Formats: sequence, structure tokens, C-alpha cells
Amino acid sequence: MITDAFLDLLYPRRCPVCDAVLPQGAGLICRSHQGLPYVEEPCCMRCGKETDAWEDAYCSDCRKYAKSFQKGFPVFNYIEPVKSSVLAVKYQNKREYCDFYSMEIVKKIKPYLNQMDISGIVPVPMYRKKERLRGFNQAAILAKKVGKQTGLPVHTALLKRTEPTTPQKELNNVERANNIRRSVSVGPLPQGCRNILLIDDIYTTGITIEVCTELLLQAGVEAVYFATVCIGKGRD
Repeated sequence: MITDAFLDLLYPRRCPVCDAVLPQGAGLICRSHQGLPYVEEPCCMRCGKETDAWEDAYCSDCRKYAKSFQKGFPVFNYIEPVKSSVLAVKYQNKREYCDFYSMEIVKKIKPYLNQMDISGIVPVPMYRKKERLRGFNQAAILAKKVGKQTGLPVHTALLKRTEPTTPQKELNNVERANNIRRSVSVGPLPQGCRNILLIDDIYTTGITIEVCTELLLQAGVEAVYFATVCIGKGRD
């Protein structure tokens, strides 16, 4: 049986921030990286994005646009050096970085798991042809790793992308939502699936998470939460 230690000798683990080879047993990230852009209080009570003042219960984006999910748990702000690292997972096949990022997601949500009473984890889906070309769906990888660390079941096929979408940058907010809504479908709920934790790598406008939430609620889910590696500035 091939052990993780043996695999680490054959394929040394690399730091997700600087891509340096990590010494065996050194952990998942270089110890020199102490200033990562973690999301810090004060935060929006809905999406988890940083706000300007403690008096701001919600960010301007969540005040402008209604949200169907209960609460979000983003770990990092979508800025450097984490931004390039997360994009490297997608476009440079740095899937091993998900070990670190899934661990950080678990640290973020762990104090709230009992309160949320999560009954299943669902990754934001990727169109099948796009997933075949890339070779993986980074949201599904993160979801499986979070599920393994928390002991929660992961339902990778509950949400599906049934057709490709137009590049979102070319669309306004309403068109973006309709674009995603046409491309995503939801299957039958597994028995006992009440409260869902959606997993994705990046929350930017929040439209994808919102559409997935709406579909899950329509299918009979009672409450939806989400966790992401990064969160951007939204639609301000």
C-alpha cells in the first residue's frame, strides 16, 4: 500500500502561496506566510464580506440585492497572494493546493456546524464538457475534502450544469442570473437532506451562489449556507 509519506517523497508537496517545495512534515504552507488576506471582522452578517464599520450589519451588496442563503463563510479576501494561488488551481492544475484551502474552510465553519445542523455538502457544479477539458471541478474537490474532514456527506450530483454559459463579464446582473438559471438543474434530494452547505472557490457577484440556493430551496431544502476560499467586492 502506497502511503502519503511515500507519495510526498515522489511528488514533494508545494506551498499554495509561493509554490516552493515544502520539507517533509512541514505542513501545508510555508511558515513564512503570516500575512495572508484573511477575512476579518467587522463582516456582513449575510455573505461574510468585510464591512467598513462595526455599525454596518450588512455590506452594501447585501443591502441592495436580496439573498436567499442564510449565511456565508468566506475565508480570504480575493486579493494577492491568494488570488493568484486560487486561479492556479483552476488554470495550472494545482489541485494539491485544495488541501490547504479545504482545511482553512473547515477552520472557518467548524464553530458554527452544530448551529447550522448541516445535513449535506454540495459543490457548485461545472458544465460537463468544461470539466472533462479541465480534468476536474475545483469546487467538487474542495467539497469532498471538507466532507472528509467534517464527516458530512457530499452530494456532487445534486446540482448539475446542463449547458454552457455565456461569459459573465459580457452581461449585466439580471442577464447573469438568467444565464446561470438556464444552465443549472437540481436533482431529487437525498433522504434527510435539510440544511445544505454550498462550496465554491470564489464568491464574486454572488449570483451563482444565489441561483444555486434558489434551486435547492425550490427542491425542498430548508436552509442553505455557503463557504468559499475567497470573496470579492461584489456588485457595488
